[in-house]
Amino acid sequence: MKSLFIRCSEETYELAHALAKKENRSLNKQIIHMIHNEADDKGVVVERKKVESVQIKSGLTGLVGTKTQGFVD
Repeated sequence: MKSLFIRCSEETYELAHALAKKENRSLNKQIIHMIHNEADDKGVVVERKKVESVQIKSGLTGLVGTKTQGFVD
């Protein structure tokens, strides 16, 4: 997940909040919604990056490893 930081005037901030409230969305969800709608209207498509799957181990399993020591005679 990525973050997006937006600087804007007080008026723009208030307009964005008013739009979000009218649509029953949070400000973040409203901005994301508007970006996606604008992209759809303009036919903008981005290629999705292939994400490598990573096995996540929970609890102590992720911390504990097993190693065998070999002794040479």
